[in-house]
Amino acid sequence: MNRAVSHRRVTAALVCATLLAIPGCADGPDKPDKPGAAPPSVAASTAATDGSSTIAPSATASSIDTSVPDVVARRLPEAEELLRRHGFLAIRTVDATGQGRTVLEKNNWVVRTQIPAAGAPASPGLTVQLKVAKPTDEQAEGTVVKGVVPNVVCKDLQSAQDALRAAGFYVLTPHDGLGQGRIALVDRNWVVVGQSVEPGTAPDLKTHIELTVVKYGEPVGNSGCKS
Repeated sequence: MNRAVSHRRVTAALVCATLLAIPGCADGPDKPDKPGAAPPSVAASTAATDGSSTIAPSATASSIDTSVPDVVARRLPEAEELLRRHGFLAIRTVDATGQGRTVLEKNNWVVRTQIPAAGAPASPGLTVQLKVAKPTDEQAEGTVVKGVVPNVVCKDLQSAQDALRAAGFYVLTPHDGLGQGRIALVDRNWVVVGQSVEPGTAPDLKTHIELTVVKYGEPVGNSGCKS
């Protein structure tokens, strides 16, 4: 009986030795150092269980601009977009002429100055103030004489009409300078690039005066106006 037990033990030992001699038999299914196998942390960083891709933390680092960008002479929408892209979300606009006008159509306004100035260091919660004006604000105001047609080219349509009426001319018609037949609903959104009656002349007060207009930012022909 003892010989039988001993024989079985010897046989079992020989079987185990044979199995251990076979390459790969000792490797478990979860051995982490198999050739070609990626560590679990790497696999998790490249593909999620729902099929969407993710980025490892080391790949998400990005540079942060720590100074205020230069937005002077830019249209207000462009200036605001540039500031936001640099991380400045608190933006305040002020009428640079001191008239206290409200900015309704942003594309009509251009940045004249900014506070802080370009290149100033950023700080948490920084508010950037933009002093803005319309391109037509640079047009000098002329003296209005009763019965004499004033020069209203390069003024906004509202200001042009006000000047003509102050001179006694009331038969006024705006004409779309781009030939699209558009109607000027908000006069202050349009720039006068031409007038049908020469300035400085003294026609009958009932003379029809046509004003050629375009919107801010549109071509102004050979008028020399800023829009």
